[in-house]
Amino acid sequence: MKKKIGFNKKIQGIFDAQMILQIKESLSKKIDCEIIDVDFREGVIINDRVFVNDICLNDLDLYFWHDTVYPRVWGADNHFLHILSVLEKTTPVVNSSNSTRIVNDKFLAHSALKNAHIPVGDFALVRADDTQNLRRIFSLFNNDVLLKPRFGGWGIGIARATKIDELLSTVEYMMSFVPRSHQSILIEKFHKNDLSKWISVALFGDKILFGYRKQLMGDADWKIYDPKKIDGKGLLSTFIDPPQEAKNIVLAAQKAIGKDIIGFDLIYTEDGYKIIDENGRPGLYKNCIDTAGIDIASEITVLVEKKFDQI
Repeated sequence: MKKKIGFNKKIQGIFDAQMILQIKESLSKKIDCEIIDVDFREGVIINDRVFVNDICLNDLDLYFWHDTVYPRVWGADNHFLHILSVLEKTTPVVNSSNSTRIVNDKFLAHSALKNAHIPVGDFALVRADDTQNLRRIFSLFNNDVLLKPRFGGWGIGIARATKIDELLSTVEYMMSFVPRSHQSILIEKFHKNDLSKWISVALFGDKILFGYRKQLMGDADWKIYDPKKIDGKGLLSTFIDPPQEAKNIVLAAQKAIGKDIIGFDLIYTEDGYKIIDENGRPGLYKNCIDTAGIDIASEITVLVEKKFDQI
């Protein structure tokens, strides 16, 4: 009997209609399966089973998806991840709910890496109204810190403070838009680094696809970010083969978080490479894919085959 694989990938970036068709054909040919197009985000949970119209996703042999679950909208209480968590009770899922929850929350992601003894930038979580500990953290992090959105991307919204009054006033300003005085704030130590060695690495499971470097796009000269998403297709990004130190770090990081499709941004400091960001949707840029000689359809098929092997 043919396996039934649920599939959800919207047209975006390199995933045009032709690429999506190639992925489905590769899966069907190599795994001998029936591909069922169904978006879990349209589902409802009834008696601990997931239904999309008349389709019960729990009856599938595997479910594959690679898209967004809108972390900036849902935050920690993400309805879509609740659906995936119920589906996972009976059906292998690529990508899992827990790994997606972790990678989309920079605090949880940093925590997972720190707990696994992986080089990650120093960080702290503190209540916005806890002035005493804000001062303590600022001093502990050598009077140079970053305030970073927990559910963000593209480097947008990151603020740097090199004076305590800058930190306190920035937090005060941020909280003027948030009704809860006990809102938690993610703070990171600013590590001096060589921006020319900044690198992002994309992985499918335990395989490194490629690394790339981005150009400075915004007004700040201390961070790589793209506030207007000028390089959304990666046309200005440069392919690189990551140095072995970086490869070792990201492979360990992927294992610690467990997400099948993931990416990591690293900076080069006096202590070597450190991860500063975790990406649930890494930059899968065509120019980098072509240079690396990667066949995305085949790599996704390998991911699915490995997941079946783990059953």
